[in-house]
Amino acid sequence: MKSTGKSHWERFRAAVAAGDDERAESLVSLLTSTDSARLLALIESGGDSRWWGLRGLAAVGDERAIPAVVPFLADDDPALRSVAALALAELHRRYPEMAMPFLPRLAERLADDDGLVRQTAADSLARCGDAAVDALAEALNSPHEGVRVRAATALHRIGTMKTAVPLYHHLEDPNPLVRHYAFETLDKLGLLTNVLLKK
Repeated sequence: MKSTGKSHWERFRAAVAAGDDERAESLVSLLTSTDSARLLALIESGGDSRWWGLRGLAAVGDERAIPAVVPFLADDDPALRSVAALALAELHRRYPEMAMPFLPRLAERLADDDGLVRQTAADSLARCGDAAVDALAEALNSPHEGVRVRAATALHRIGTMKTAVPLYHHLEDPNPLVRHYAFETLDKLGLLTNVLLKK
C-alpha cells in the first residue's frame, strides 16, 4: 500500500468518511488494539461510521469493546445488528470469559426479522464453539422452527461432544432439518450406533 505520510488510523478514517468501503476494509487489518478507544468513539458518532467502528472493534477491540458492542445487537439497523454479532464472536475469541455471558443475547438474534442478521448470528455462535452450546441448546427448544434449524446447524458446525446431549433430545424433532443435523452430528461423533441400539 502506497505511503501517504498518514497513520493507518488517519487513512482508515479518511476512507470511511469518503464512503470507500473497499479501502476501509483493507485498512482494518492494519489497525491495532491501541486504536480501540478511537473505535469506541466512532460507534458513538452516529451515521455510517458506527458500522465501521464495530467492524474495527471486531478486528482489534480490547475488552472495553464488549459492553459497548452488545447493545448494537438490538439496534434498529439490521446492518449494525449483523456486524455487532460478528464483533461479539471475534471479541469472544480474544476475551472468552468476558464475552461468554452475552452469548444468550447473541442467540436471540436467531429469531431476528432480518435474514442476514439471523445467518450472521448462527455463524458467530458456531465460531464461539463449546461456549455457545448452552445458548444454542436453549434456542433448540424454541417453538419457532427457523430458530431451531439455525441452532441445530450451529451445533452441527461446532460438532464437539458437548453438542451431543442437546442434539440427542431432538432426534425426533418435528422439523426434518433439525433431525438431520442431530443425526449427522451424533454420527460424526460415533454416537449414532449406540443411540439406535437403545431405541
